[in-house]
Amino acid sequence: MNNLSTEKPTSAAEVEVQQSSTGGPVYDVDEKVDYNRAGAIDAEKIEHDMTVLEAVKAYPAASWWALVMSCTIVSFCSSFEQLVSLTPR
Repeated sequence: MNNLSTEKPTSAAEVEVQQSSTGGPVYDVDEKVDYNRAGAIDAEKIEHDMTVLEAVKAYPAASWWALVMSCTIVSFCSSFEQLVSLTPR
């Protein structure tokens, strides 16, 4: 049994880094408060108002993944239900 961790060791200096809002994460609370969220709110509203066909055209990979996962879950549940119905009671 070997309990060695493969994670990179972090130092306090790496955790406390204050990056600017030019693409990196923001650790300064005041900078987060001053951030303009209007663009994100508008994008969320546009996505919320999409029809199903518009969403499939806009996000084909996500739509395909959702379809495959749904079929997998339905298939698994139906086979599980058949298995349970075959067990004697």
